[in-house]
Amino acid sequence: MDEIDLRSLHHELRGRHGPQGWWWPGEEPFEIAVGAVLVQRSRWEQAAQSIEALRRAGLLEPTALAAADEERVRELVRGSGFPASKPRRVQALAHWVRQRAVHARELEDAPLRIELLGVEGIGEETADAISLYCFARPVFVCDEYARRLLRELGMEVPSSYRAFRRAIAPALERAELSVAELAELHGLIVEEGKSA
Repeated sequence: MDEIDLRSLHHELRGRHGPQGWWWPGEEPFEIAVGAVLVQRSRWEQAAQSIEALRRAGLLEPTALAAADEERVRELVRGSGFPASKPRRVQALAHWVRQRAVHARELEDAPLRIELLGVEGIGEETADAISLYCFARPVFVCDEYARRLLRELGMEVPSSYRAFRRAIAPALERAELSVAELAELHGLIVEEGKSA
């Protein structure tokens, strides 16, 4: 895995798909984080509908969402699937943001990731997406699009997320990509995957 050149990959994909900028949809960090939870095992269109429903209900804000009735949240996010777990997960995220987000900004990357992983419903990929897009941390999101693309490029991609993350770490360090470039690279990899 360590022979991959992420800077060259970024350049090649940008030439093919054009600039993506700060790719992840959302107007502010909390909305982005909620979207990262809602899109799990769902299509982005479904997550976007749930986000809009939360916005219309005045619940796309940590304090309001944390205090909302779970059944009301369930109705609003039903379109994202998993109606038993996703309302609890977005509310757990809202509680965490209210209690810990300001402090979390001061944490180093690894402790921040550990905190995020401690929030109900935030797994490794979601923690990395939130770290990159909400906390501007230099993270390579090892999602299924990245897994497929790197396999197509002839890389041996480990099966577990954690092993994939460890395997890509040397290439990430060598590339010295900025947070903005990493966010764009993630978007470019997704675009490449959608067009394949």
